[in-house]
Amino acid sequence: MGIVNKPTEINILGIQYRVEYMDKPSDVDIYKRESLWGQIDYWTRTIRIYDNGRQQEDIWQTVLHEVLHGIAEALKLSVLGNADYHDELDLLALALVDVLFRNGWMKEGP
Repeated sequence: MGIVNKPTEINILGIQYRVEYMDKPSDVDIYKRESLWGQIDYWTRTIRIYDNGRQQEDIWQTVLHEVLHGIAEALKLSVLGNADYHDELDLLALALVDVLFRNGWMKEGP
C-alpha cells in the first residue's frame, strides 16, 4: 500500500515549492551537512523529505512541518520561525496529521 496524494508540488501562499523525496536523511540537507527528516529551502523553492519507506503518517508530519515553516516565512510569523519553538512546531504538525488521519480525511490508498 502506498501513500495517498504524496505531493510533488506544494503552493504555500502563492509560492510554488517542488517536493523531493530522499532515501537517505543525509541527502535531505541541501548542503549535505547533517541528517534531517525534512527541509524547506526558500532560495531553490524545494521541500526535501526523508522517505525510504517511512509510514505515510510520518511522512505527512514532516511535510506539514515544512509547510508550517513556509507559512511562517511567508507571513513573517516570528513564533513559528523561532528556532526556540521548533519542537512546538513539530507537535503542531503531529496534531494536524492526527486530525487528518483519525477523521478519515486522508487514508492509505491501494
